[in-house]
Amino acid sequence: MSHEQNDHDFDQAMRRLHAQAVDQVSPATRARLRVARQTATTPATAREPRRGWVLATSFAAVSALAIGMLLRPSLQAPAVTSPAPTVAAASTAAYDADTALATLDENPDLYLWLASNDDAMPALDP
Repeated sequence: MSHEQNDHDFDQAMRRLHAQAVDQVSPATRARLRVARQTATTPATAREPRRGWVLATSFAAVSALAIGMLLRPSLQAPAVTSPAPTVAAASTAAYDADTALATLDENPDLYLWLASNDDAMPALDP
């Protein structure tokens, strides 16, 4: 027997089994399956309203308009040209570590706050 004949026999046997199975399914179940198949094959745009697209499009348009309104003044050329701001001269005072530490000593609020938060850090055993 050839390979094609085996395929044909197999196909015929499966078709017979399928026909027997379909005959055993109740008409109510077949009706439900038919409705489910039609629902699954119907395009989503025909089933659902297009409200989501309208809402998304209108939100995008309003957002673009708001951004345009915010950028509008910066896009126009200034009517009066102002002189370029001058850069402040760098301070000649050098960093003094003693002064920085003295500032912390004058304001002990940081240390009071650290002391009040004992529960935030576990106590170290000596």
